[in-house]
Amino acid sequence: MLVSTFTLGELYLGIDIILVREINRSMECTPVPGSQDYIRGMLNIRGRVISLFDLKRRLGWSEDEVSDSTIKQYNVIMKTRAEVMKINPELATARCPWEDPVGLAVDQLGDVREIVDDNILPPPANLRGIAADFVHGVVEFEQNLLIIIDVAMVLGLDKHNQ
Repeated sequence: MLVSTFTLGELYLGIDIILVREINRSMECTPVPGSQDYIRGMLNIRGRVISLFDLKRRLGWSEDEVSDSTIKQYNVIMKTRAEVMKINPELATARCPWEDPVGLAVDQLGDVREIVDDNILPPPANLRGIAADFVHGVVEFEQNLLIIIDVAMVLGLDKHNQ
C-alpha cells in the first residue's frame, strides 16, 4: 500500500494514497452555520463543493492546539466512493463509504511511503493525541510511528452499514 503522509502537531499520519484526490494549500472556506465544530466549512475547487473537516478539532484537540496560527495548513482532498470504485472496488467497499467530496485540514505535508500490509500493527492502547477509533493501524519508521488513519471513522461514517 502507498500512503500519503502528513503531520498534525507532533503526530505523523498517513492515508492510503488511493483515497487521496489532491492536496492543496489551505484556502478560505465558507463557514456552515449550525454544523459540527469540526466542520471548518465548504470549499469550491474547480466547481466542486467540498466539506472541509478540521482534523485537529475532530480528534478532540484543545482550542490552543487548534488555533495555532503560526502553522501553514494544507487540505487533503479525498476521492469519492464512486472514484475509488473505478480504481479499487475492494478498497471502496471496505474503507470508502462517503459519496460527497470531503477534505481534511492538516499542518504539514510529508511524503509518500510504501507500506507492506504485514507491517501494519493495531494501534497501541496508550496512543496519544488521537482516539483509537480513528486509527486503521500503525507502522514503525526510524523510531517514529506512522499512524494510518481510518478516514471513514474520522468523517463519522459507519463503513459497515452503507
